[in-house]
Amino acid sequence: MRIRSICIKEGFFERAIDFINETNLIHSKQNSSGKTTLIRAILYSLGYSIPNTKGIRFDKCDVICELELDNGEIIKLHRPNNFSIIIEEADKAFVLPEQQDDLHKYIFGTSNLDLLHNMLGAFYFDQEKGWTLLNRGVVIGSIHFNIDELIRGLSGLDCSELIARERRVNSELSKYRSIFSIAQYRDSVQQERLISDTYYDETNAKLQQLMINKKNIESEIARVGKSISGNRKFMDFVDEMKLLITTDDGKKMTVTKDNIVGLNDSLDYLVAKRKILMQKLSEVLKEIDKVELSLKRENSQLAFCESESIAEVFDKQIVKIPIDQGAIKEVIESLGKERKALQEEITRVSRSSDVVIKSLYTTIISYASELGLGDSETIAQNYLYTSNLRELSGAVLHKTVFAFKLGYIKAIESHIGLKLPIILDSPSGKEIDKENVSLMMNILRRDFADHQIIIASIYEYTFDIFKTIEIKDRLITDIGLGGAT
Repeated sequence: MRIRSICIKEGFFERAIDFINETNLIHSKQNSSGKTTLIRAILYSLGYSIPNTKGIRFDKCDVICELELDNGEIIKLHRPNNFSIIIEEADKAFVLPEQQDDLHKYIFGTSNLDLLHNMLGAFYFDQEKGWTLLNRGVVIGSIHFNIDELIRGLSGLDCSELIARERRVNSELSKYRSIFSIAQYRDSVQQERLISDTYYDETNAKLQQLMINKKNIESEIARVGKSISGNRKFMDFVDEMKLLITTDDGKKMTVTKDNIVGLNDSLDYLVAKRKILMQKLSEVLKEIDKVELSLKRENSQLAFCESESIAEVFDKQIVKIPIDQGAIKEVIESLGKERKALQEEITRVSRSSDVVIKSLYTTIISYASELGLGDSETIAQNYLYTSNLRELSGAVLHKTVFAFKLGYIKAIESHIGLKLPIILDSPSGKEIDKENVSLMMNILRRDFADHQIIIASIYEYTFDIFKTIEIKDRLITDIGLGGAT
């Protein structure tokens, strides 16, 4: 497949650019002038969902890309918006993203979805993520690459049933994890309500006890009051009777309330006791007021929550649902084991094609050796699937990614006969020196001369046949209406 030309229209301005079948250098003397925008515009025209750049919003553009397919057919992909692509020559229209796979089946000449979903990650080196994407991860935006899927596609292996089962298990696992979170929340709410109810019950019990104490004190005050009143009446009665008594010496004496021994003392005791009881009653009444105020506040808050808070309504409903955390946890553990077993089986099936894996490994090792990364003695075959990239320095990772992706491109060409373009955005990374860049370019000149190569860079490279596409200030307004380079 080769890209013959692209025309980008933005409002009243447009720019048309032609590409040659060999090497195309998108060049500018400075960064942020539109090189990456042009690269992404090409990918956008192929139907991919591509992030905008600072220079342009693709959803505001009308893009037409002319392609030459491997079967010799020449088509124009017209993408007037985010949601559709029209191929007038074939009388076809595709709705995006729903029919992206159908579009790519037509463009790339294969119906294998594992291949189609990983095609971009093989031939495109994004300046941000592409030079760190080794065998799995993000290509650009939301587009991913996975070496196991690519190998399955190249081998013709079908894991669709296993993947569908894994997807179902993942869905179930997600649901049960959500239920488990709800169960934890429910139990916490139940505990809070239990604490609240316990507080409420304890406070009510305290109030009842205080009311009993109040009643007892009031009864005792009433009894003491009656005793005081009775004693006073008795004293008055005795006083009024004017009783006479004869003393031991024969004298007669009138009995009065003042000369009855102990009567005033008893009355003083009862008066003092009543004062003490009145003080106790005052203290109990104050405590009752405090407890009643606390209960009023609690009831007021509950009433407010019932009338205003959706969360409180939810809490009241959720505590009614019987959810067993232990049982849910057991299901989650069981599903986790099932998912792990499915993933292991998918991996086993994906890596069962010795022919494709050996071919891919051999190609990658040959380029790795040429780039000074190692050979078959230092790099084992299972390194194809490594996820330990931390051990690779910037320059080593840069060259390793380059070797891997060239291996992918060669494998795709070898097994399905598709000759992909090679699109490199900024191959000269921050930690890659000129010598290493030269090694990389030499490989492209020697082994990929029959592939279309598109390189975007502030540096200039020399190939046997190449075209320089110069971008100055901005991709579209640089040339103006109808301009072409």
